[in-house]
Amino acid sequence: MTIRTSTRTLRPVLLAATMCGGIATAAIAAPLVKGPVDPSVTVAVTGEKSAYLPYVTDHGPLAASQTLAHVQVVLKRPPAMQAKLDKLALDQLDKTSPDYHHWLQPTDLRSYGPDPADIAAVKTWLKGYGITVKSVSPSGMTMDIAGSPTAIGAAFHTSLHNVTSPSGKAHIAAMTDLAIPAALEPVLRGAVLSNFFPRPNSHKVIAPQDDIGFKTEFYAVAPTDFTTIYNIKSANSGLNLYGFPFTGAGVTIALVEQTDILPADWTKFRTQFGLSKYNGTLSLVHPGGCSDPGFIGDETEAAIDVEWASVPAPDATILEASCGATSPLEFGVATALQNLVEIASPATVLSISYGGSEAGDGLLFIEAWQNLVEEGALEGKSIMISSGDSGVGADEGINISGLAVNGLSTNPYNTTLGGTDFADTSMGTTATYWSPTNGAHFGSALSYIPEIPWDNSCASSVVWQYLAFSDSLTACNTLINRKGITAARTAPPFLQEGIGGSGGQSIIYTKPSWQSAPGVPKDGVRDQPDLSLFASNGSWNHAYVICMSDPKEGGKPCDFKNPKAANLYGGTSFAAPDFAGIMALVVQGYGLVGNPAPELYAIAKAQFTNPLLAKKCNSSLGTQESTACVFNVVTVGNNAQPCLMDTPNCYATAASVNGWGVLSSDFTNEVDAFPTGPAYSLATGLGTVNVLNLLYNY
Repeated sequence: MTIRTSTRTLRPVLLAATMCGGIATAAIAAPLVKGPVDPSVTVAVTGEKSAYLPYVTDHGPLAASQTLAHVQVVLKRPPAMQAKLDKLALDQLDKTSPDYHHWLQPTDLRSYGPDPADIAAVKTWLKGYGITVKSVSPSGMTMDIAGSPTAIGAAFHTSLHNVTSPSGKAHIAAMTDLAIPAALEPVLRGAVLSNFFPRPNSHKVIAPQDDIGFKTEFYAVAPTDFTTIYNIKSANSGLNLYGFPFTGAGVTIALVEQTDILPADWTKFRTQFGLSKYNGTLSLVHPGGCSDPGFIGDETEAAIDVEWASVPAPDATILEASCGATSPLEFGVATALQNLVEIASPATVLSISYGGSEAGDGLLFIEAWQNLVEEGALEGKSIMISSGDSGVGADEGINISGLAVNGLSTNPYNTTLGGTDFADTSMGTTATYWSPTNGAHFGSALSYIPEIPWDNSCASSVVWQYLAFSDSLTACNTLINRKGITAARTAPPFLQEGIGGSGGQSIIYTKPSWQSAPGVPKDGVRDQPDLSLFASNGSWNHAYVICMSDPKEGGKPCDFKNPKAANLYGGTSFAAPDFAGIMALVVQGYGLVGNPAPELYAIAKAQFTNPLLAKKCNSSLGTQESTACVFNVVTVGNNAQPCLMDTPNCYATAASVNGWGVLSSDFTNEVDAFPTGPAYSLATGLGTVNVLNLLYNY
């Protein structure tokens, strides 16, 4: 769409099992809680204290008279049961296993859970503090409790305080790590007592700027552009080797949210962009009968998700599946996900576009989340999660907490989507790839377009080279003043420090056996992202168009013919639903596939080790790329970020005259985190995807 504008973590022992529907389903294990529970004999539970605590303002304990509803207590499976489930998750994706593609039903999950007597022991202990146990999840893995901050704090040996983040947002925080009765340790992990919950991964567009040489045309990505660039049109139309259209027909995609949306926006988006001729439908659901969230500040995120999931899969059934957070310690997205995987749901492809750092989220929150994602994968659901929009750190703005990855996306049971930008502006080849005028349904992309990592910062090698600096440190110390603010007179206004597609190495999860391909680091940990798609919010004259008209949430009328009125956004929030739509095409053709990541790495390994394709699938070749490529390998640029000197992972030299370094994966040399490469990279994963070829090779 061309717009003219004047501005610019594995576990041992397996139990005997009974067969249920072709799946090895275990009987519930014997009770593990032995003898009386003495609250004074405790064991420490580390990892719940958020890494954000050193940076908050403490306003003191919560009022004793307050009631905290919907606090999540995290339980754990007997080790033998967990090992059995983990093995099954691998066997379901192993073509040599008798359990290949034999999926569990939600009702099967309880047979792998804690013994009822163990759950009863936890309930009795909690009631001793005056805490109400409202419910136990269908899988038996969490409890929903309510009580006063004093009672809950006493039970878990911590204090709950009101705090404010540096950005001014109010939070509740457990001020210390937790402790639990030693007798309950076999079944109890702890409770989620801090609410530094993940946030949406979307960003409003940056206007292009004349003063650094950009042209007056802003080339927004409309649906027909996206389907052209990533070779989806032939799949949709039926003009392919299979001879029938892949449109997502018969597949249900759930966008996991915590807000309502205006359905009329989805309808208008599809009408304006030529998608209404298909039979896709949208339903707003509150899975499991959860609370209707109403309209909150995440409405733009949800609109992005439902609209763009339907672009590759216009015949798919779209569920905007949202749950409200009825307590400050409840994360609505997690509630929605739990109900989608632990209660029968027609959704077989799920997309989640929220992110927060592993260390900041808290370990108990992440463990409970990992369990839900694993349960979904065991049921054959394909779950896509965005990598995040904070580059190689967790901080938007100047980084102070070091290298970090999204805690929602780093477990081994989902596929993680990172972000790219298009390279035509920086290469000076825009006319090769975009028409100066719009065709049908606002399309102006002519072909696949070379890509670079989405990185809006001064540390981006594409940025500092374009601006004729010698290196990233010189650029950042020139472009950022001593207060950490982009210097208005010297920095291009499109710079957004700490904003870009996220990637890096987990500090929690070991590397899954399937994450193997040329370029994958031999670091022993789960690496991010798995692959990427376009995600820029305008730094190089490209962003996505959306419809979100709710003025109460910052929306405006969806007038796509008026450039000044266009709703333009970017973020890995787009990449996750985009790929969910692509996976709906795979599911339409192949049936349930579960977590696609292992298969994607196997396909990529074959491409990367093919001598011809290893050279001819370089994204920078653009129209000269081989037509046999599944992955467009991004080889130019990085997703580096600036940081404050003397903070974690921050490398600085004499060039750091204003106090700014760059995040580095090496403590003795500047190795900007993270560069692209000729195969997998921590910047863009396996690269982006040629969808028709993915269907041919899956």
